[in-house]
Amino acid sequence: MLDPSRLLILLALREQGSVTRAAERLGRTPPAVSQQLARLENEVGAQLVERHAHGVRLTPLGARLAERAERIAAALNDATDDAARFRDEHRNRLRLGAFPTAGLALLPETLAALRHRHPAAELSVVDLGPDEGIGRVAAHQLDLALVGEYDEPLDVPPGVRLVHLLDDPIHAVLPNDHLLAEKVALRLRDFQGDAWACAPRDLPNRRQLESAARAEGFTPNVTFEFESYAVAETVVSAGVAVSFIPRLALTNPPGTLHRPLASGLHRRIHAAVPISTRHAPLTDVFNQLLQDICAELGRRR
Repeated sequence: MLDPSRLLILLALREQGSVTRAAERLGRTPPAVSQQLARLENEVGAQLVERHAHGVRLTPLGARLAERAERIAAALNDATDDAARFRDEHRNRLRLGAFPTAGLALLPETLAALRHRHPAAELSVVDLGPDEGIGRVAAHQLDLALVGEYDEPLDVPPGVRLVHLLDDPIHAVLPNDHLLAEKVALRLRDFQGDAWACAPRDLPNRRQLESAARAEGFTPNVTFEFESYAVAETVVSAGVAVSFIPRLALTNPPGTLHRPLASGLHRRIHAAVPISTRHAPLTDVFNQLLQDICAELGRRR
């Protein structure tokens, strides 16, 4: 198979009429052009260029191959135009994903800041599970995803990196009339006699709580299981259970109060982004805005 780049040399020689001018057109040196031409003639097994006193002209076969090269050049130009249009179309696109509690707490302010800086940005957001966004970023379906990590390290595939945004402390949520309502710093073992409203056993936040309870010497009495933190808080407001909820997820329904845990339990919130954001430059902008807003959130609290 002939090398297309060498065929393009024939096109330049036809248009320019000399090796020197063809080399200038191609951004090469005259010896490099002569060398590539000699290799092409060896591949073809025939002379393609005739030299004369004022330059060069193509042989009949050289002229036919130059016509082929003209089509190759046109196809390359079309491909270049397509790539440029794609970059222009996607330069302002940003596809985001977030799990609900992080989305509620972090997205509104960050999206507003991005819209202020880039009013033409094309934004989209999808609702995901706490660690589902990593796979979507790896599959190039999202440009950035907010993900949550408890005690179990997240599985990060090649091509994706995690940017730590903040540590979200776990608070005890209890009814207003609970015996420990006046106590400020609480431990999990303070609630070993209570019914607990928690996530199902197969979720990492539930496993984190059970592991911490075992470390404090007891097995929790989980009688209510909900994936939704908001539903768990509603059960607490009825006075029939306590729950343990990250601070950003608290909705503070009437009849409840929350207290920090002395054990320091927390979830870590990250932004999952591609290692290369060249094709979605707004990813870096949004990521930096997220970090700034999370830092300010930490200072306020």
